[in-house]
Amino acid sequence: MAEALLGAVLNEAMAKVIPIAAEPISLAWDFDKQLKRLGKTLGMIEAFLQDAEEKQINNNSVILWLKELENVAYEAVDVLDEFAYEILRRKVEIRNQIRRKVLDFLSSKNSILFRLKMANKIKGILTSLDDLNNLASQFGLQQRAIDPITPLPAYGGPKVETISYRGHSNIVGRKHDVSKVVNLLVNPKDKQVVSVVPIVGMAGLGKTTLAKLVYNDFNVKKLFDVKFWVCVSDHLDVKRILKEMLEHFTYDQISIPQNKNAMVGKLKQKIEGAKGGKDQIKYLLVLDDVWDVTEWEDLKLCLEEISTNGGNGVIVTTRKKDVASTVQARSDQWRQPEKLEDEECWSIIKERALRDSPISHQLEPIGKEIAKQCQGVPLVANVIGGLMSNIELSPRAWLEIQRSGVWGSPERGIDPTVDG
Repeated sequence: MAEALLGAVLNEAMAKVIPIAAEPISLAWDFDKQLKRLGKTLGMIEAFLQDAEEKQINNNSVILWLKELENVAYEAVDVLDEFAYEILRRKVEIRNQIRRKVLDFLSSKNSILFRLKMANKIKGILTSLDDLNNLASQFGLQQRAIDPITPLPAYGGPKVETISYRGHSNIVGRKHDVSKVVNLLVNPKDKQVVSVVPIVGMAGLGKTTLAKLVYNDFNVKKLFDVKFWVCVSDHLDVKRILKEMLEHFTYDQISIPQNKNAMVGKLKQKIEGAKGGKDQIKYLLVLDDVWDVTEWEDLKLCLEEISTNGGNGVIVTTRKKDVASTVQARSDQWRQPEKLEDEECWSIIKERALRDSPISHQLEPIGKEIAKQCQGVPLVANVIGGLMSNIELSPRAWLEIQRSGVWGSPERGIDPTVDG
């Protein structure tokens, strides 16, 4: 098999595994660590690929190694597609609001069978990849640098572009985090032209929500004259970011330059034009959902040139600690959103599940026990609350959710940060 085609299959598997590992179901079923290990192992073995292609001409063992790698790579893609399909199927069932299907989704038997099947498949793939890695070393294959992998949306759906508007939903437990981030922007540890504050944490912890609250905070509105929100979602493309910043000032695509130097000059001109009698203009840029920062230094130079007065701010939301450390070396300038208290998770569940309906004294203690299964993750509370809004308000139905165990148990800790 040609190197390019096998490399494409490995890239596809690595790009799929990142968002699937971050899905709430993967977190709840303890698959996140296995899937992240699968992604790293695929990356390690892909680094051998170029050397193996060159050496296969004179080495039959390497030819067999490449053939086995091809089989395992396709198997990994198939398993990830199966996992992604199962995630999508369960989400569709929730949306259908059919009580029987919701209860099937939560049934322990249904979940355990799928979890066992997927665990065995992933374990088999990891074992095969470990064997291939060991053989590569025995054959004297050398690892070579490869391009970073761009994550693909889970279950083949379109990317969801975030916006700066927070909506009308009640957001609980984030006042302390907001004040911390605002303080880091207002009083940075190092006086720079652009102060960078990463918001880093696991999927579902509310990084984007926190960024929205800061973006719309009264003190931030007073501090920054111009604000930009860019949903990155994958590769940090400097030209795309500069283009979206320019779109803040104009909807006329023709007037937006096509090269970076001209874009920076145009932005500088537009920001200076927003002075309104002020001596110094400050801007805030939010880069939401960043995975790869290969072009960070290039972007930083552009941002520093746009407004050289100092006091400008950049917020970067990311799941990856290596991204946070690249954009901001000082970890005391980071913010990791705190997990919610059980009562705060219960507040989210209650609002979504009951809407305006009163709660009975029988349901409240069950609901509070369900809230413990969220382990402080607001996304899980939102998903459970939305799911519970589709079933009857009865102790029997709520107890079935509590006993299902599909979301894990309070004893299972979740690391609030994600290593790259």
